[in-house]
Amino acid sequence: MTAEAEDIARRAAARLSGEFGAALPANLEAAIHGTTGAGQTFEAATVIALATLLLNIAKFGWDIRKDTRKPAAASPPPDVIARRIRLEVALPAEVTAAQRDRMISVVLEELPRA
Repeated sequence: MTAEAEDIARRAAARLSGEFGAALPANLEAAIHGTTGAGQTFEAATVIALATLLLNIAKFGWDIRKDTRKPAAASPPPDVIARRIRLEVALPAEVTAAQRDRMISVVLEELPRA
């Protein structure tokens, strides 16, 4: 995972912590470092799934953005990137489609800041 993708995930986790629980940033760090964290608002498995999903969304979004920076590539619109993430990043059983879509939205807002 690139440092840029990790930074995008960290910023998104900070923004989403009000919706998904204050433990999301800590669990994201745990996912980045390959360990498990402790959940507070959601059950532990759900918080870990949320953090892992957010990390995967950020990584995939960054990969798409990085690929479009190549001279021959045109930058796809955000809705195309969102659709591609929905198709290619697995949705954990503990996470709803609405939660995933909210994460994708925040990550897409953070991508230009990378």
